[in-house]
Amino acid sequence: MTKRYRFGSGNLALVILLTIPSVGVAQLTGVEDGEWRYLGGDAGHTRSAPWLNQIDASNFSDLEVAWIWRGNNFGSGVEYTFRATPVFVDGVLYTVAGQRRQVIAVEAATGETLWTFREPETMRYLRSPRTDFGKGIAYAEEDGRGVIYITTPAYFLWALDAKTGRPLENWGTSVMLPHFS
Repeated sequence: MTKRYRFGSGNLALVILLTIPSVGVAQLTGVEDGEWRYLGGDAGHTRSAPWLNQIDASNFSDLEVAWIWRGNNFGSGVEYTFRATPVFVDGVLYTVAGQRRQVIAVEAATGETLWTFREPETMRYLRSPRTDFGKGIAYAEEDGRGVIYITTPAYFLWALDAKTGRPLENWGTSVMLPHFS
């Protein structure tokens, strides 16, 4: 008597699902050009920087602090409640600071604050339960310029010019929601 095995569509789907991730991971090589444009480094969220091999056990003790960014203007405790992963593009670090998650741009070579953005104080902003919470910003290239996206404590989505920190002109429209004035 011969045993027969059924290879149904469920088994085929399982084989395909197990194969696809390995193909995708093989193509991702991590961050390139020394930039960290996404929360996880690259679009694949690999958190990998293969070019970052200058620091190892033999020279770790020789490292020195280049600069310390002070968040004194953003409220108390900024240095030790910092929860956002900065994005690094074209020599600038972009992140959020303070309880109200103001967006900041910092010159990576010097630690100088280039610009800041704080959302207007609306009733939603003032009563927000989301103070001192947030994962940071997102960066994208739109029509040849850098754009910083942030969801603020008042639950607004802002698009900022990466060079100036000003809100993009003609971007989005205000939508009033009931009970969120």
